[in-house]
Amino acid sequence: MKHLIEGFDVLKDYLPTLILSFDEAHILTLIEKDDVDGLWSRFSELRRALRVIHSYPCFSLFLSTTGKVQQFTPQAWNDVSTQLQEGLLSLIALFRELGFDQLAEKVCSGKTTLEDVSSLRFMAKLGHLL
Repeated sequence: MKHLIEGFDVLKDYLPTLILSFDEAHILTLIEKDDVDGLWSRFSELRRALRVIHSYPCFSLFLSTTGKVQQFTPQAWNDVSTQLQEGLLSLIALFRELGFDQLAEKVCSGKTTLEDVSSLRFMAKLGHLL
């Protein structure tokens, strides 16, 4: 954060400065089983790692085209995290059924130019949520 925010102080509030985006994140939710840890998934391990940086101005975005959104927010009793099962932690509700161009700028006939729509500023808002 010191490289991103001059004079960074972990005790101060900042707008999100770092956005971690995981595309097709549903593959992280596959449940694994082993003799040492029992049931686990890469998603649950990633959540645990992200909790370490919860006081930093970071935002995590998990994108997926799967229709099984319950993979990301299962019922607390069905989650591999004991802290979720016991109600010590909670998950943010999912944003569902968002179109690909939610943030696309409007194009107005006679006003928007070819230079406008071919700019990086315009194209960066197409195809994903960011």
